[in-house]
Amino acid sequence: MKEMFTWFIVVSASLLFSVSAQESIHTAKLKLCVVADSRTAKRIHRTCPKLVTPGSQVVCVIANDRSECLTQLTTASSDFTVLEPEDLVAASGYTEYNILVTNELRLFKTENQRYEIVALVNKNVGSLFDLRGKRFCHPGYETSDDWTQIFATYFEKRVILNECDTNKTLVENRMHTLSNYFEAACIAGAWTPDSVLDTQLKSKYKNLCALCENPAGCYAADKYHGREGAVLCLTDSMGDVAWVRLQDALQHFKSLGIKKRDYAFLCPDGTVKPMDSNSPCVWIRRPWPVVASRVEVAERVSNIMRYLDQASASSWQNAVLRLLESYRSTPVPTDTLQTSEDFLSRFPGFMSANKRTGCQPSRRIQWCVASNLEDRKCRWIRQISFVYGIEQPISCYQVTSRRDCLEAVKTGQSDIFVAKPEEELECRKKGLKPILWVTTNKQEDMNKILAVVREDSKFRKLKDLKGGKACFSGYRSIGWNAFVSIMGNKSLNDWACSDAEAVSNFFSDSCVPDLSKDNETMPANLHSLCKSDSRVGDEASTFQCLTSGAGDVAFMSSKMFQKLTSNSSKYNKKGFRSLCEDGSHFNENFCFLTWTTLGSVMVNEEISNLRRDDIYSTLLELDLMFGQTFIRAFSMYGTYDGNRSIIFPEETQHLQRDVSHIENEKSYGDIVQNLMQAQCSGTSYLNIQYYNAKTIMLLLITFTLSHLMI
Repeated sequence: MKEMFTWFIVVSASLLFSVSAQESIHTAKLKLCVVADSRTAKRIHRTCPKLVTPGSQVVCVIANDRSECLTQLTTASSDFTVLEPEDLVAASGYTEYNILVTNELRLFKTENQRYEIVALVNKNVGSLFDLRGKRFCHPGYETSDDWTQIFATYFEKRVILNECDTNKTLVENRMHTLSNYFEAACIAGAWTPDSVLDTQLKSKYKNLCALCENPAGCYAADKYHGREGAVLCLTDSMGDVAWVRLQDALQHFKSLGIKKRDYAFLCPDGTVKPMDSNSPCVWIRRPWPVVASRVEVAERVSNIMRYLDQASASSWQNAVLRLLESYRSTPVPTDTLQTSEDFLSRFPGFMSANKRTGCQPSRRIQWCVASNLEDRKCRWIRQISFVYGIEQPISCYQVTSRRDCLEAVKTGQSDIFVAKPEEELECRKKGLKPILWVTTNKQEDMNKILAVVREDSKFRKLKDLKGGKACFSGYRSIGWNAFVSIMGNKSLNDWACSDAEAVSNFFSDSCVPDLSKDNETMPANLHSLCKSDSRVGDEASTFQCLTSGAGDVAFMSSKMFQKLTSNSSKYNKKGFRSLCEDGSHFNENFCFLTWTTLGSVMVNEEISNLRRDDIYSTLLELDLMFGQTFIRAFSMYGTYDGNRSIIFPEETQHLQRDVSHIENEKSYGDIVQNLMQAQCSGTSYLNIQYYNAKTIMLLLITFTLSHLMI
């Protein structure tokens, strides 16, 4: 009887929970995920509060990008959001994105697609077979939220067999293919994000700029660049074929009174059709943005969307409508609630463009990551880069530690790894080199290393510290290496060959957290100041070593110093100063031992120039599309799934090859180079290990016994 009663209680509770959950689905406010960026932030912060009113069925959830909104749909943190067709393609590759399309957001209710692209030709082209050797008008390769490489290259990839010359980069293969096929063209604007490489390619394939108004420049400001420029290039009789949006062409012909009978549509089947016919030959159509919802609440979302455009201007429904798009759009319901695949199947050209094969052998980039979160982000970078038309594919290679990533790049199992500044020296020792630096434009986010002492300290410059007590954040940390390099250059006569021995001789006591008392190969005074809870890289502990009175100097970053001495901190910045080589007093703007970038993208130093250029170009494309000037699909920097500094530090703004303009001197890269090249009795400092007397004795005994046995 007791068991039956217990069973009844459990079942009843389960039923009540189920009913409660169902009621919650049907009554709780729906969470609309909106993306706040420089263009939308004001509108969002002005409009979202209007949803906090009696009767409102919707509430805002603010995200950094559309990929975050997609993730929130899978976790029920949000219920619906606005997505672009590229987002749907990317999501379709993952089973966890179980979403339905409820509405299209159309600017014009009767238009079934956002735009259609056609190939317009003049009378010199009677079929596809006439195209070789003709003149090509192209709008350009720049990517925006509604124009990607997929659309920009669709025509050429369908018409021309792409070359895969293993002695050329991917971008050069593409331009070489076009140059060989067409007599001349105007493809103004950037062909690649790197200005130097762009200039080299345009100098080599001059015929691809020959039709431009300014062939020598071939810039984005050219008369024949862009949507209208490509049509104008054709009607000015500069070109024979133009890759253009249908609506742009029709508007151009109408406004200028140009006779359509002199032009025709080139069809995908190779035929031509008069331009004045009522059925143009469309190569590819772009879908409208859509409203996508979690499956569980899709019906509710669809019902709410149905009446938005009929609501009064002061209603919460109107607020929802304004949040859905920056322009006045009309939500048009789909015939039925559709999966991403079903919705996209209405646009076969768009789908086929996202099913492409690259050159063989593959030039895939293997990107090494060291955690599950990094792997998830890397896989999304791979997916989103593909649907936005970045040609070089990416694979993610996951290992268990960052040190393993260094080893993977060294052995060729992986191609790239984003290293932290403190890992740079180890990378260089393993034969890795930076291909790009991770940078920021904000001075407050710059990584500068200080030698901090108390304001009343007797020390005035670095060499005054001899015999003092030092606090480091780790062995061969940035602060350690900077000090060793600077003092090694100043004290060559009495500076020991081993960096550990040199620091041990210079300071009476130190705290270097990763040198434990059990490490008999290191001098004991290098860890004599350390407490049991001292951890490598913990600069707060490094600073505490100074403030507690244990140490005389702390080698730490300016960012951590600012954080620990801010207004909310128990430490006053005025109670400290930093030492400079010349003995000047503390000045946070210039008094530092060295500065570093936020990190670097490392490759094996033995890779070929061509392989390096391919990887370099792809990384720059990623930075251009998904960096700080990113289209709202995905932010490669900043937070990811609510987590900071995944793969890239959250302060990252750009990837750059040359960082010499950031600071004229004291770069950590120079210090690393100095340490790699510094010689002591013909041997690099970094290859010399410290051995105490006990260890040396053991080595001598071993050596003697081995020779006696011989």
